[in-house]
Formats: sequence, C-alpha cells, structure tokens
Amino acid sequence: MLTGSAELPRSGEGFKWLRNDDHHHGVPRFVAAIERAAGSVARQRPGAMLSVGDISALHGGMLMPHLSHRSGRDADLLLYWTTLDGAPVETPGWIRMQADGLAWDEKGKRFLRFDVERTWLLVKALLEDPEARVQWVFANRKVNALLVEWARARGDSNATIARAIDVMLEPRPGGPHDDHVHVRTACTAAEIIAGCEPTGPPRPWLLALDDAFELPSDHELATALFQPYRSDGAKR
Repeated sequence: MLTGSAELPRSGEGFKWLRNDDHHHGVPRFVAAIERAAGSVARQRPGAMLSVGDISALHGGMLMPHLSHRSGRDADLLLYWTTLDGAPVETPGWIRMQADGLAWDEKGKRFLRFDVERTWLLVKALLEDPEARVQWVFANRKVNALLVEWARARGDSNATIARAIDVMLEPRPGGPHDDHVHVRTACTAAEIIAGCEPTGPPRPWLLALDDAFELPSDHELATALFQPYRSDGAKR
C-alpha cells in the first residue's frame, strides 16, 4: 500500500528511467533523495546517467516479478559502467557483473567494466543523506566487496564505510543482484505512527535521527484519531 506518493521524474540531473512505465512512485523523501544522489554523482563525475528501474506502482501493492517494491520504499538502481578504457557509457540494461568486474554487453557486442567509482559515489550519497534513511543495500557479494574496497582505497570516512558494511547484503531469495543495487529506506518515527512496518535491525545512525522526534502519548494519539475535522482541514 502506498499513499501520498511522489513520482520520480522521467529524467533529471544525472538520472533517467530505465523503462517508460508507471513503476517509479515512492515515498516522497526517498524519491527526492534518489534525485539528489544521482545529481551528486553527475556533478562529481560528469558523463554518465543513472538508470532507475522499479520503485513502486502508483498505489503500491504487488509489482511483478518482485517480492518487495510494494510500498514505495524500494528502488532498483542499475550499476554504472565504462568501456575497458574507462569512458562512461549509457547502461545497456540488466547486464551481469562477473567476479573480475567485467560484463558482456550483448547489444553492443563488447565487454564493459563496472564503474565502481560512480556506483560508490551513489551509495555514499544515499548513506549520508538523512532523508534517504538507508535500511538495506541489496547487492551481490562481488559488487559489495568492490565498493567497500574502493571506498577504503580512496580514504572515505570510517563511519560511512561502516554504514555501508552494515547495510550491504546479498538477498536470499531474490536473484543474484549483480546488475543493480536495490536500496530500501527505513521508516521514520512519524511514518511508523502512520502505519509503516519496520524491516530489518535498527540502525544506530537512524535511531539518532529519531531521538529528535518526540513520540506522542497514547492519550494524544487517541485524541488525534477521534478529533473531528472541518472541510477546510482545521480541527474543531
């Protein structure tokens, strides 16, 4: 179920839809975070576009062939790729990375190299965005290992790398995830009150954000639930 959703624009700074369909609806703050992250990558390393796969349908619910993507909290973000010489390329779609970081592009009849730098910049931007509230980054172990190795080599903060290690997971079941990262956003405290069901363990950095949100008392919740409203939206 998804209410009050936002649709990711068809294209924007550093990103575009992979397919022209209605599967790009999500929690507004999460959609905005994806836009910001793609823009950040484009500004730091121009020349490539993030291809965004499924998020959710307009009102959520089952979205085949996925086991998730039902509530606007999951997004499939395809990996970035370069030529063997390092030139960025538009993603040819779902191509599977091998252990050596290469993939065969059937359309172009060529090998491509996993653009670990841009993909890490994307993941990093999401991890460090408080509105993204990353709960999980589902990806193949090979992808995860290369991302962490790159982050350590370039001297990124230990805190960000630790977050990445905490949230990165190869899903079982759910396919190999060696052609994209599947990012899931955690519920905020306010969203839990509104009915969002948390998934996965609590993340310390997210708990710190929630400490600033004061949960209402049972009495306040009951009062708000049964308080009548005028047609203009104001409380009586």
